[in-house]
Amino acid sequence: MHRDYDVIIVGGGVTGTALLYALSRFSNVGRMALIEKCGHVAQVNSNPMNNAQTSHDGSTETNYGLEHAREVKVAATYLRNFVEQAEVADLFKKTTRMVLGVGEDEVTLLHHRFVEFKNDYPDLWLASASDLRELEPMVMLGRDPNEPVCALVTNEGYAVNYQRLAETFVSRSLDEDDSTNLFFDTDLKKVRRVGKEFVLETDRGEFRAKVVVFASGAYSLLFAQQLGYGLEYGILPVAGSFFSAGKFLRGKVYRVQIEGMPFAAIHGDPDVLNQDDTRFGPTTKPLPLMERHQYKTFWDFMKLPIVSIRGLIVLLSILFKNHLVGYVVRNALYDVPVLGPLMFLRQARVIVPTIRYRDLKLRKGVGGIRPQIVNLEKKTDNLEMGDKTIVGDNCIFNTTPSPGASVCLANAKRDAERVAGFLGNHYRFDSERFEAELGGVVHAR
Repeated sequence: MHRDYDVIIVGGGVTGTALLYALSRFSNVGRMALIEKCGHVAQVNSNPMNNAQTSHDGSTETNYGLEHAREVKVAATYLRNFVEQAEVADLFKKTTRMVLGVGEDEVTLLHHRFVEFKNDYPDLWLASASDLRELEPMVMLGRDPNEPVCALVTNEGYAVNYQRLAETFVSRSLDEDDSTNLFFDTDLKKVRRVGKEFVLETDRGEFRAKVVVFASGAYSLLFAQQLGYGLEYGILPVAGSFFSAGKFLRGKVYRVQIEGMPFAAIHGDPDVLNQDDTRFGPTTKPLPLMERHQYKTFWDFMKLPIVSIRGLIVLLSILFKNHLVGYVVRNALYDVPVLGPLMFLRQARVIVPTIRYRDLKLRKGVGGIRPQIVNLEKKTDNLEMGDKTIVGDNCIFNTTPSPGASVCLANAKRDAERVAGFLGNHYRFDSERFEAELGGVVHAR
């Protein structure tokens, strides 16, 4: 049985559904399909139990320089305007967000960052210890009064339920275009090129498309390599776990990025699903899986070129050059019963000094995988940070590690323009309308 489409999107997370929405509302592309192996949208990394539930905008992410932060801010504006206009219950929560500096070096860094960033982020302000006692009392309770502390704070923080966002994208897409088809519980096995079309072999038969866009996390690279693209890349799958701790924080509290560390320090924030539960995390540990807790995906991971002598050499080089050996071991131990919470307690107390061992409970069966791209051909700097996109002949492959969810609509705009270009002169994406509806300053309700 063949199903023929102009465009097929593989992956029903927030990235794939954002593209479906962008094409449905802002283009004249028809005959589209979305294929998702799970029974519902956003069941993997876009599920709120598996991600940081954050809309990043660059202001409090100290691993972002100003130029990169400006780019992320534009992308964040699209997302925030959409959720403000959507009027969907439990889609997001407005909150405070801060990056906490503890100790003289971190305090100095945040003071310099505030001077550099304040013109681009007028909502950003520098909070002193006395300000923090009012804003986040548990951050200051029990802290050494002689310890230098400050924070960069914004009241324009957004906690987003990305599963609800994906559901909203899909429902709005179907409202815009009745020629769009959704296929759930449909597992893609292989993709191949036949003439000018792509043939997608699934457990529910074959699909054909003129253009195909993969928004399926780590699997995007696997399918790219089936078509001969991205052969120089491997994936270092980095799993993140979270601890629950009860009600401690009112808003999101991030730590200053560890110097030279490619992964973010832990943070604490109220769960978007339960504001009375503060989550701490994510921890960071490599796992040879394409999806967290799906152990059969180990065999798909083994198909990637990272599983080779060359890949092993590159991974060892990354671990030693970035001083990650102790970091990786420590993070792996955080998941060990009894020992893990005891070790993690030291990290959590930097944010909440009075937190106790008995407060921390490892969330079991939750947490996603960040598919960190590794360039196997580079001599140095093999880790390619940020979201990674490979563009081929009428095909696009998005692996979308952090801050993928935050920039989903910006990536959708970019990819929708490409898709219209792939299809030819009769197709167009209305970028001006997109900007008019979702661009500019955030129009809060």
